[in-house]
Amino acid sequence: MSTMVRMSGNAPLLLATLLLFGLGAAARPAAASSSIGLGVHAWRTVDDLGSQGFSGIRRDGISYLLSYQYSPGALLKIEADGEYFPSGFGGSTHAAFSPQAYLLLGGFIYGGIGIGTTYSSDFSNHFSSPFYAARAGIDLRLLPRFHLDVNANYRFHAFNELRGVNTGTVTVGAIARLGI
Repeated sequence: MSTMVRMSGNAPLLLATLLLFGLGAAARPAAASSSIGLGVHAWRTVDDLGSQGFSGIRRDGISYLLSYQYSPGALLKIEADGEYFPSGFGGSTHAAFSPQAYLLLGGFIYGGIGIGTTYSSDFSNHFSSPFYAARAGIDLRLLPRFHLDVNANYRFHAFNELRGVNTGTVTVGAIARLGI
């Protein structure tokens, strides 16, 4: 004669609690990581500024950037960039430098928002009004510590340096990143 073990009324609750604790112990947070990178952007203004009375201002160009990215977890990245425009940008006709910061979400495919300003001797107080950016990209892991970040950005000014001209800038770029 076989006897069957009888479970108490709290057994399902006990089993569910043990299962949740087991899953919690198995799920470890991703380790924080950092990377540095060098990149290039090809940029173009959305509107033709020359037709709006601003001669000498470039409509497109190439810029170079140095990037630092910190990832506190699997899907969140915080990025700080310094971008150099050898022929001017954002209303400047001389060399310009643009510090920027981004908050990015995602892994292989990601997106995010950012803010920055442009420094040039052409601007009053040497700094432009802030610009905002939306970014989408893919992060290609080519080697364990080497990534290629290919991205597209749209930059726009809430207040703009070009005396009332409303325009945005589209950039397409790549950043070679090395994990540190």
